Amino acid sequence: MISNLQTSTTANFIPALSNEFENSVLLRGISWETYEHLLEDVGENPNPHFFYNKGTLLIMTLSPEHEDLKDAFTALVNLLALETKTRFRGLGSATFKREAYQRGFEPDACFYFENEPAIRGKKRLNLTVDPPPDLIIEVDITHFSFDKLELYASYGVSEVWHLNGNQVNILQLSDGKYVKSQQSIHLPILTSEALSAFILKSASVDRYEWLEEIQIWAKEINSK
Repeated sequence: MISNLQTSTTANFIPALSNEFENSVLLRGISWETYEHLLEDVGENPNPHFFYNKGTLLIMTLSPEHEDLKDAFTALVNLLALETKTRFRGLGSATFKREAYQRGFEPDACFYFENEPAIRGKKRLNLTVDPPPDLIIEVDITHFSFDKLELYASYGVSEVWHLNGNQVNILQLSDGKYVKSQQSIHLPILTSEALSAFILKSASVDRYEWLEEIQIWAKEINSK
Protein backbone atom coordinates (compact mmCIF):
# COMPACT_ATOMS: atom_id res chain seq x y z
CA MET A 1 0.00 0.00 0.00
CA ILE A 2 2.75 2.44 0.89
CA SER A 3 4.54 1.91 -2.41
CA ASN A 4 1.42 3.09 -4.24
CA LEU A 5 1.53 6.33 -2.30
CA GLN A 6 5.16 7.13 -2.91
CA THR A 7 5.45 9.95 -5.44
CA SER A 8 8.11 12.46 -6.33
CA THR A 9 7.32 14.32 -3.12
CA THR A 10 7.88 11.33 -0.84
CA ALA A 11 9.99 8.79 -2.73
CA ASN A 12 13.18 9.64 -0.83
CA PHE A 13 11.51 9.47 2.56
CA ILE A 14 11.63 6.19 4.47
CA PRO A 15 9.58 6.48 7.69
CA ALA A 16 9.88 4.28 10.75
CA LEU A 17 7.30 1.51 10.66
CA SER A 18 5.94 0.69 14.11
CA ASN A 19 2.89 -1.51 13.42
CA GLU A 20 1.28 -3.02 10.36
CA PHE A 21 -2.18 -4.56 10.05
CA GLU A 22 -4.27 -6.16 7.36
CA ASN A 23 -5.93 -2.88 6.38
CA SER A 24 -3.74 -0.22 7.98
CA VAL A 25 -0.19 0.90 8.58
CA LEU A 26 1.12 3.14 11.36
CA LEU A 27 4.14 5.36 10.68
CA ARG A 28 6.16 7.52 13.04
CA GLY A 29 8.42 10.48 12.40
CA ILE A 30 6.24 11.92 9.63
CA SER A 31 6.46 15.68 9.02
CA TRP A 32 3.40 17.86 8.50
CA GLU A 33 4.67 18.61 5.00
CA THR A 34 4.79 14.90 4.10
CA TYR A 35 1.28 14.42 5.48
CA GLU A 36 -0.01 17.28 3.32
CA HIS A 37 1.83 15.93 0.26
CA LEU A 38 0.13 12.54 0.74
CA LEU A 39 -3.28 14.19 1.02
CA GLU A 40 -2.58 16.12 -2.17
CA ASP A 41 -1.36 13.02 -4.02
CA VAL A 42 -4.45 10.98 -3.08
CA GLY A 43 -6.79 13.88 -3.83
CA GLU A 44 -10.52 13.12 -3.74
CA ASN A 45 -10.01 9.35 -3.68
CA PRO A 46 -12.13 8.03 -0.79
CA ASN A 47 -9.61 5.31 -0.01
CA PRO A 48 -7.32 5.32 1.97
CA HIS A 49 -8.01 7.46 5.03
CA PHE A 50 -5.28 9.44 6.82
CA PHE A 51 -5.05 10.30 10.51
CA TYR A 52 -2.18 12.50 11.66
CA ASN A 53 -1.20 13.34 15.23
CA LYS A 54 2.01 15.27 15.85
CA GLY A 55 4.31 13.15 13.71
CA THR A 56 2.41 9.85 13.84
CA LEU A 57 0.47 8.90 10.71
CA LEU A 58 -2.15 6.17 10.40
CA ILE A 59 -3.07 5.13 6.84
CA MET A 60 -6.17 2.96 6.57
CA THR A 61 -7.65 1.15 3.60
CA LEU A 62 -11.35 0.42 3.89
CA SER A 63 -12.79 -3.08 3.67
CA PRO A 64 -16.29 -3.94 2.37
CA GLU A 65 -17.32 -4.76 5.97
CA HIS A 66 -16.17 -1.34 7.13
CA GLU A 67 -17.98 0.47 4.31
CA ASP A 68 -21.20 -1.49 4.87
CA LEU A 69 -21.24 -0.50 8.53
CA LYS A 70 -20.46 3.12 7.69
CA ASP A 71 -23.34 3.15 5.22
CA ALA A 72 -25.66 1.76 7.91
CA PHE A 73 -24.70 4.51 10.35
CA THR A 74 -25.21 7.20 7.71
CA ALA A 75 -28.58 5.82 6.64
CA LEU A 76 -29.69 5.64 10.28
CA VAL A 77 -28.75 9.28 10.95
CA ASN A 78 -30.51 10.45 7.80
CA LEU A 79 -33.68 8.55 8.66
CA LEU A 80 -33.84 9.56 12.33
CA ALA A 81 -33.13 13.20 11.53
CA LEU A 82 -36.04 13.14 9.09
CA GLU A 83 -38.37 11.39 11.55
CA THR A 84 -37.50 13.82 14.36
CA LYS A 85 -37.46 16.91 12.12
CA THR A 86 -33.85 17.61 13.08
CA ARG A 87 -31.88 19.96 10.85
CA PHE A 88 -28.48 18.58 9.91
CA ARG A 89 -25.84 18.21 7.22
CA GLY A 90 -23.46 15.32 6.55
CA LEU A 91 -19.92 15.82 5.24
CA GLY A 92 -18.99 12.16 4.94
CA SER A 93 -15.24 11.54 5.24
CA ALA A 94 -14.10 15.10 4.57
CA THR A 95 -10.53 15.96 5.60
CA PHE A 96 -10.18 18.10 8.72
CA LYS A 97 -6.71 19.46 9.45
CA ARG A 98 -5.08 22.39 11.15
CA GLU A 99 -1.34 22.97 11.05
CA ALA A 100 -1.34 24.87 14.34
CA TYR A 101 -2.64 21.71 16.03
CA GLN A 102 -0.34 19.39 14.02
CA ARG A 103 -3.35 17.11 13.78
CA GLY A 104 -5.63 15.98 10.96
CA PHE A 105 -8.24 13.31 10.36
CA GLU A 106 -10.74 11.83 7.90
CA PRO A 107 -13.66 10.35 9.86
CA ASP A 108 -15.74 7.45 8.66
CA ALA A 109 -18.68 9.87 8.60
CA CYS A 110 -19.46 13.20 10.22
CA PHE A 111 -22.48 15.43 10.72
CA TYR A 112 -23.31 18.98 11.67
CA PHE A 113 -26.40 19.70 13.75
CA GLU A 114 -26.24 22.83 15.92
CA ASN A 115 -23.32 24.14 13.86
CA GLU A 116 -24.93 23.40 10.50
CA PRO A 117 -25.83 27.06 9.74
CA ALA A 118 -22.17 28.03 10.16
CA ILE A 119 -20.98 25.74 7.35
CA ARG A 120 -24.02 25.77 5.06
CA GLY A 121 -23.10 26.41 1.43
CA LYS A 122 -19.35 26.34 2.01
CA LYS A 123 -17.24 24.34 -0.45
CA ARG A 124 -14.15 24.48 1.78
CA LEU A 125 -13.83 24.74 5.54
CA ASN A 126 -11.21 26.75 7.40
CA LEU A 127 -10.94 25.32 10.89
CA THR A 128 -9.34 28.47 12.22
CA VAL A 129 -12.81 30.04 11.93
CA ASP A 130 -15.26 27.23 11.05
CA PRO A 131 -16.55 24.79 13.69
CA PRO A 132 -15.70 21.07 13.71
CA PRO A 133 -18.42 18.44 13.16
CA ASP A 134 -20.94 17.96 15.96
CA LEU A 135 -20.99 14.17 15.48
CA ILE A 136 -18.38 11.73 14.20
CA ILE A 137 -18.95 8.07 13.37
CA GLU A 138 -16.04 5.78 14.18
CA VAL A 139 -16.13 2.20 12.85
CA ASP A 140 -13.31 0.39 14.65
CA ILE A 141 -12.84 -3.08 13.17
CA THR A 142 -9.04 -3.36 13.39
CA HIS A 143 -7.51 -2.55 16.76
CA PHE A 144 -4.30 -0.55 16.72
CA SER A 145 -2.21 1.69 18.98
CA PHE A 146 -3.53 4.98 17.64
CA ASP A 147 -5.98 7.12 19.58
CA LYS A 148 -8.41 8.72 17.14
CA LEU A 149 -10.51 9.99 20.03
CA GLU A 150 -7.62 12.22 21.08
CA LEU A 151 -7.75 13.82 17.64
CA TYR A 152 -11.48 14.43 17.79
CA ALA A 153 -11.27 15.82 21.32
CA SER A 154 -8.51 18.25 20.33
CA TYR A 155 -10.92 19.79 17.79
CA GLY A 156 -13.82 19.91 20.24
CA VAL A 157 -16.11 17.36 18.53
CA SER A 158 -18.97 17.07 21.01
CA GLU A 159 -20.10 13.51 20.25
CA VAL A 160 -18.64 10.31 18.77
CA TRP A 161 -20.47 7.08 18.00
CA HIS A 162 -17.80 4.41 18.36
CA LEU A 163 -18.37 0.88 17.10
CA ASN A 164 -15.92 -1.34 18.93
CA GLY A 165 -16.42 -5.06 18.42
CA ASN A 166 -20.03 -5.94 19.22
CA GLN A 167 -21.02 -2.66 20.85
CA VAL A 168 -21.64 0.90 19.81
CA ASN A 169 -20.81 3.47 22.47
CA ILE A 170 -22.16 6.99 22.46
CA LEU A 171 -19.25 9.13 23.67
CA GLN A 172 -19.61 12.76 24.68
CA LEU A 173 -16.87 15.30 25.30
CA SER A 174 -16.43 16.37 28.93
CA ASP A 175 -13.41 18.32 30.18
CA GLY A 176 -11.40 17.34 27.13
CA LYS A 177 -12.15 13.60 27.41
CA TYR A 178 -14.87 11.37 26.02
CA VAL A 179 -17.21 9.64 28.46
CA LYS A 180 -19.93 7.11 27.73
CA SER A 181 -23.48 8.37 27.58
CA GLN A 182 -26.79 6.53 27.46
CA GLN A 183 -28.35 9.00 25.03
CA SER A 184 -27.30 11.04 22.01
CA ILE A 185 -27.13 14.82 22.36
CA HIS A 186 -27.97 15.50 18.73
CA LEU A 187 -30.58 12.78 18.20
CA PRO A 188 -32.07 12.39 21.71
CA ILE A 189 -34.49 9.72 20.50
CA LEU A 190 -31.51 7.37 20.30
CA THR A 191 -30.04 5.46 23.24
CA SER A 192 -26.76 3.56 23.14
CA GLU A 193 -28.68 0.30 23.60
CA ALA A 194 -30.95 0.98 20.61
CA LEU A 195 -28.05 2.20 18.48
CA SER A 196 -26.01 -0.95 19.17
CA ALA A 197 -28.96 -3.21 18.42
CA PHE A 198 -29.76 -1.50 15.13
CA ILE A 199 -26.18 -1.38 13.84
CA LEU A 200 -25.39 -4.98 14.75
CA LYS A 201 -28.58 -6.15 13.03
CA SER A 202 -27.82 -4.16 9.87
CA ALA A 203 -25.45 -6.79 8.48
CA SER A 204 -27.96 -9.65 8.65
CA VAL A 205 -31.06 -8.18 6.98
CA ASP A 206 -31.94 -6.36 3.79
CA ARG A 207 -31.24 -2.63 4.10
CA TYR A 208 -34.81 -1.67 3.12
CA GLU A 209 -36.28 -4.02 5.74
CA TRP A 210 -33.81 -2.69 8.30
CA LEU A 211 -34.65 0.96 7.65
CA GLU A 212 -38.37 0.22 7.71
CA GLU A 213 -37.98 -1.35 11.16
CA ILE A 214 -36.12 1.72 12.43
CA GLN A 215 -38.75 4.02 10.97
CA ILE A 216 -41.57 2.12 12.71
CA TRP A 217 -39.61 2.22 15.97
CA ALA A 218 -39.02 5.98 15.66
CA LYS A 219 -42.70 6.68 14.97
CA GLU A 220 -43.69 4.65 18.03
CA ILE A 221 -41.22 6.55 20.24
CA ASN A 222 -42.38 9.90 18.89
CA SER A 223 -46.02 9.06 19.49
CA LYS A 224 -45.53 8.46 23.20
